[in-house]
Amino acid sequence: MDKNIYLAMGTAVRSRRLAHGWSQEELGERSGLHPSYIGQIERGTKKISLETLRKISLALRAKISDLLSEPPVKYTPSSWEGKIAGILRDRPVEQQKRAYRIIRETLRPYKTGKK
Repeated sequence: MDKNIYLAMGTAVRSRRLAHGWSQEELGERSGLHPSYIGQIERGTKKISLETLRKISLALRAKISDLLSEPPVKYTPSSWEGKIAGILRDRPVEQQKRAYRIIRETLRPYKTGKK
């Protein structure tokens, strides 16, 4: 297979990121990289260092070898519920509870006090 290794790796990163329900911003935050840099990596337009590959693999909880050799996993876009769950999945319980209270309060019906 004569596929560009950076494009193959970028596709694997994107597939795993979407499987977690994360945006590029979320992966950037978790790996300490800028979201636009994540986008360049996923498109295969950026040659990255081994250290950057390590940061991404740790954030995705994947082996470096899996990102380099595994065929891309097919994915479908996540629902909003999946995206929210992906953001909250690895957060401490107190942050999860706080996020739940914020969402619940935000979606509570608005009462004007008028009859």
